Amino acid sequence: MKWLRYMLVFVPAAFLLEFVPALKNEILLFAVCCLGLIPLAGFLGEATEELSIHTGPKVGGLLNATLGNAAELIITIVALQAGKFELVKASITGSILGNLLLILGASLFIGGVRNGIQRFDRRTTGVSASMMTLAVIGLSIPTIFEVLRQIQAGQLNVFSTHANDSALNGLSLGVAGILMLLYVLSLIFSFQRPERGLGAPTGVDDHSEGEELHHARWSVPVASGVLAISTLAIVFLSEFLVGAVEPTVEALGL
Repeated sequence: MKWLRYMLVFVPAAFLLEFVPALKNEILLFAVCCLGLIPLAGFLGEATEELSIHTGPKVGGLLNATLGNAAELIITIVALQAGKFELVKASITGSILGNLLLILGASLFIGGVRNGIQRFDRRTTGVSASMMTLAVIGLSIPTIFEVLRQIQAGQLNVFSTHANDSALNGLSLGVAGILMLLYVLSLIFSFQRPERGLGAPTGVDDHSEGEELHHARWSVPVASGVLAISTLAIVFLSEFLVGAVEPTVEALGL
């Protein structure tokens, strides 16, 4: 992906726009940060895939699941620290819709066009579907709680949530804790399962460790270095991006 390397020029450009007063332009900084995050996220994902090849399917799957959305997670944490709660909610919503609809749909479509009939491991697919169902239920519980409470109070026509609502905040934190626990338990379940059947359908031989290492383009130190540098750069650009959001919105009248 040579175009990703070309887009790396936006990374130093973002630092110049942030730290050189003569070049200060919030709208331009916002646009440059958005463009700079694209190659950084790409290299972060590529480094994760290279490490996955060296570590095997189980650890590799954990790395992909943990670091696959690292860019969105970093932006969310930075926005939370800056008190941009609406931006955080929009980011989480976009990430959920993008992963569940855009990425999954595109993967199924392209895989079907290229390979015809696609086969999935029944057990892995069942676990993933169950986890997604539990996540949807968990995300819905606080909203249902607030709707029912306002129905009882006869105020549904002015539905709103308040940051200082201790009951709703407690419920949300409880649900979040349960979802995190379920995720950890799902990882333990995946690691305790036999190596076979984690991703490949029955009858398809898994690649041996030697074959996987043969296809690795980066060594472990190189992949780890790219991963660390990309993550650090994403942290800085995320801070620049979050800081430029409000001035950009005001300047464009959005």
